[in-house]
Amino acid sequence: MFDRRSVVLGGMALAGCAGQRVLASPAPLTVADFTMVLSGIDHAEGAATSPDGRLFLSNGGGAIGILEPDGLLRQVGRPLMPTGVAVDREGRVIIANMGLLNGGPGSLQRVDVKTGAVETLVDNIEGRALVASNGPVAARDGTLYCTHSTWGPVANIGTTTPAGFIYKVTPDGMASIVARDLRGANGLCLSPDERYLYCALTAEGRVRRWRRQVDGTLSDPQDYGPQLGVVTPDQGFRAILALPANERAALGYCDGIAFDRAGNLWVTLPFANRIVAITPDGRKVDVVHDPDGTMIDMPTNLCWGAPDLRTLYVVSRAKGMIVRARTAVAGAPLANWPG
Repeated sequence: MFDRRSVVLGGMALAGCAGQRVLASPAPLTVADFTMVLSGIDHAEGAATSPDGRLFLSNGGGAIGILEPDGLLRQVGRPLMPTGVAVDREGRVIIANMGLLNGGPGSLQRVDVKTGAVETLVDNIEGRALVASNGPVAARDGTLYCTHSTWGPVANIGTTTPAGFIYKVTPDGMASIVARDLRGANGLCLSPDERYLYCALTAEGRVRRWRRQVDGTLSDPQDYGPQLGVVTPDQGFRAILALPANERAALGYCDGIAFDRAGNLWVTLPFANRIVAITPDGRKVDVVHDPDGTMIDMPTNLCWGAPDLRTLYVVSRAKGMIVRARTAVAGAPLANWPG
């Protein structure tokens, strides 16, 4: 059974920031703060950065696209249906594939960007072929986690069937399910100290977290923060797009998640064209809303880059582009960044 309490610790930061004072909520951004990084991206969905200035992005042109610091986009490998992107401690890119979108495999892949070698890490689990790997994350100890959102149909955004799960891959390549019965498991991230794993549950419009054990398994599931907006049981993709703009703006279906250094968890709300944050004391605050979809049009994932980790990159899926803005607080460094 899940503990449905909102996670609040008065005066102290959660999300692995114990002992650190709660800092201010993220400073709001405006649409004008964002500039375009790259446009014309086929199937824009995920992004990740590296300290050398490269931006890794999922797209239809390769297993992974690499935007070099000089602006050259380089494609590596044959594309399946890449969605979420992460980078492990060795600098290798982890790619989740949403096979339900094109009838292909939903495997988890790893790309060595130095050699161009692409390997399949997981293509089945418990005797069943994966079809909807979605959001990967890499821990500094070499463990990988990834969500598997559903067995279908993929367009049922508000699914009431708890068929999603999270699986882990150990450094020696062994895969196993570590959390089950999730409605629309989507984006993943770790707390800055990697004691907790967080997951965006799209169909519920909320985030849940688990405590990580020494062996990488998960325990003590708790809902983190409030529900992020309106969700409707079994609401489909087409029905959502048909809603008036004011109703879409209130939707809480969530996707990508990432922590900043102050312990705020940033969350994309694709159908609302909105990014919000859950503060360490459990409040939801608005970061940016783009009702006209000028720059933030169906935001799926977000990450920080630049040497100071204060450049926020947002994937604007409906526009087929990636945009960026400078933020007052830096993002929390991930496994491939210095701690």
